[in-house]
Amino acid sequence: MNTVQVYIEETLNASRLQDVKDIMMTIPHVHNVEFNDELPHDILVEFDANYNVPITIVEKLESEGIHPDIISA
Repeated sequence: MNTVQVYIEETLNASRLQDVKDIMMTIPHVHNVEFNDELPHDILVEFDANYNVPITIVEKLESEGIHPDIISA
């Protein structure tokens, strides 16, 4: 299992964060999405090894009008 940390520029409320989680869980090979209540701009995404999921995450979030940056892989 691989993990990537994504930074979101926007400040999102709890409802929108849940929407983001739901959207990312639709990406093939993504198994878990976690938010840190103390750092609401950071998202941790777990996905299957051997798949190039990070670029798909970025593209999916950008299509939702969100501005993400991969800060750790």
